[in-house]
Amino acid sequence: MATRHCSTAGHCYLFWIIAFTMPSPLLAQEEVIRDEAPDDVRIYRTPEERREAGLKYKVTDWLTVSGLVELEYIFQRFSLSDSSRHTHDDDFSKSLQLGAEITPTSWLTGELIYEYDDEGSGSHTLDEATASFEAGDFELVAGKQYVPFGVYLSHFVSGPILEFGETRDKGVTLAYGPDDRLDFSAFAYRGRAEKQGSNGGEWGWGLATEVSPVEWGTFGASYISDLADSREGLLRDFNDRYERRVPAWSAYGVVGLDRFEITAELVRALRSFKELDPEANRPRAWNVELAFYPAGSFEWALRLEGSNELEDAPKLQAGASVAWRIFKNVSITLEYLRGTYEKGLAEDSKERELDKVHQFGSQLSIEC
Repeated sequence: MATRHCSTAGHCYLFWIIAFTMPSPLLAQEEVIRDEAPDDVRIYRTPEERREAGLKYKVTDWLTVSGLVELEYIFQRFSLSDSSRHTHDDDFSKSLQLGAEITPTSWLTGELIYEYDDEGSGSHTLDEATASFEAGDFELVAGKQYVPFGVYLSHFVSGPILEFGETRDKGVTLAYGPDDRLDFSAFAYRGRAEKQGSNGGEWGWGLATEVSPVEWGTFGASYISDLADSREGLLRDFNDRYERRVPAWSAYGVVGLDRFEITAELVRALRSFKELDPEANRPRAWNVELAFYPAGSFEWALRLEGSNELEDAPKLQAGASVAWRIFKNVSITLEYLRGTYEKGLAEDSKERELDKVHQFGSQLSIEC
């Protein structure tokens, strides 16, 4: 394992030392904002909820800070297509997320999200940097942000396969919410992908809507003009250059009945990438999960997901997870997944074709 040049815990301690050794006028206004009880057993179920996670410490009337520390271990055992041998891979990672929310006025909010991941020699990222302007039922968000394409709901350690559609770039999002049951969004962003022969990134755009017609159900759909702009980097081997844009759409639903919750989501390209091989040029994936909340601070979940024409992703995968809210700000999740690959679409680091995978995962999340 590579030598770590800095520790996640060290970053968290440094953050709080800075926050709580400010001059006394600021400390006098210091306040920790806590909910009465956690809404869910897991601290978050979507990437957006993860970015909002953390205990909220009100340092001043206009500044609130938060933090999230995570330890994650994934072990994978692969079956090879051309022999009875097996190979394996494992990864232990530590990450730290720090958030700051600045509210100088009632209609203006600034948000910064910093993330450190110890993978390799360590990665420091300004994950989001936005300014939000509110006026009545409208909100305009400008800056480095995740555009509202897909939700990526999950109760597992590992995100669903369909996260290949997640997109983050500099841009603007205009949201309209006339009431608590209906939301519309339109967004434009400076994408990573470029048309062959052009100079500089091009602007992409999209639409999203969410509706809650009944108390027990929420449904949504979204559209993006170019899937090549996603963080997955589908055209990375082609320097993110495309012959034509490939739009995509996403849809999801959440149904909650008593102690059960069912989530279903789909991400699908609407045309083929001319640059990619025919067997993997029109990616799509889906995910269905059933969660059960028994009495107490436990959660059980089942997952069934699949993909088509998505390189290195299982064609079909199923598994189970269990989560435990140990303390109000601490949760642990364990998972097991078994997947099978489409012939010719997945290889290991030695270019050996993969047939099946057994995956074990664990995650400790701490809001600080």
